[in-house]
Amino acid sequence: MITLLKHELLRTRAMLALVGGVAVLVAVVGALFAATGWPALAPFGLVLAMGAIFAVVPAAQILLAVVYWQSSYGRMGYLTQTLPVRGSSIYWAKIVWAWLVSLAGAALSVGLVLAVSPLLARGVAVERGDLFRPLREGWALLTEMAPAWAVVAMVVLLVALVLIWPAQYFFAASIGSEAPLNRLGVGGPILVWLGVYFVTQVLTFVSFAAVPLAVGVEGDQLGIVRFDLFAEMVAGSSADVMPIGFLPALLLSTLVCLGWTARSWNRRVSLV
Repeated sequence: MITLLKHELLRTRAMLALVGGVAVLVAVVGALFAATGWPALAPFGLVLAMGAIFAVVPAAQILLAVVYWQSSYGRMGYLTQTLPVRGSSIYWAKIVWAWLVSLAGAALSVGLVLAVSPLLARGVAVERGDLFRPLREGWALLTEMAPAWAVVAMVVLLVALVLIWPAQYFFAASIGSEAPLNRLGVGGPILVWLGVYFVTQVLTFVSFAAVPLAVGVEGDQLGIVRFDLFAEMVAGSSADVMPIGFLPALLLSTLVCLGWTARSWNRRVSLV
């Protein structure tokens, strides 16, 4: 596994360095534009900087998915598939690398926000600390009202929401490369991904009904409360809670994508 991960690093480091470098450059240029405070240039600079910052992770994940498809099922796939390693081991190395890159990209985004925040604050005529005041107050409220396990669970959830995308992308690339979909070329993975997206949305919708729960305030503490999303929609009201009914659907779909893709590598890979 260490050897496979090292190979992924050597094969993708130039591409990933380019993504990170472009993001840093665009974010800095956008922040400099925003710092001018000029009516037309400052808003454009703000949008440019924030767009570059938040595009780091999606851009890296999509590019890794393209490289995954090319190196596994394109011309390079013949070499990859002949490695004296179980197919699922190769897959796990690739998905773990994608997860590590995703976490590194998220860290880069956070670092960029902190680095350019003085320029952005100057552009919107506020103190640097005021930009992060809502986050600080929200975190303070969370740690005050929620037990430790709930805080940890929310952090894990945020991380998981970042990591589910490579699992779906790689699933689409693998299943879309099986016969007969492989005859469509890149169209096979695209069709499969559209199908995965549709199924996930349906499962999420059903999950809200099957798990009518949410995180809300009980007394002076945060806890799990009953929440009927559809009844709230019909009534036209909005409760101060965070529904968690979507979690089972996301977890189930991600586990299915991981297991099915690993099985595809072992039994159903077709390069012809």
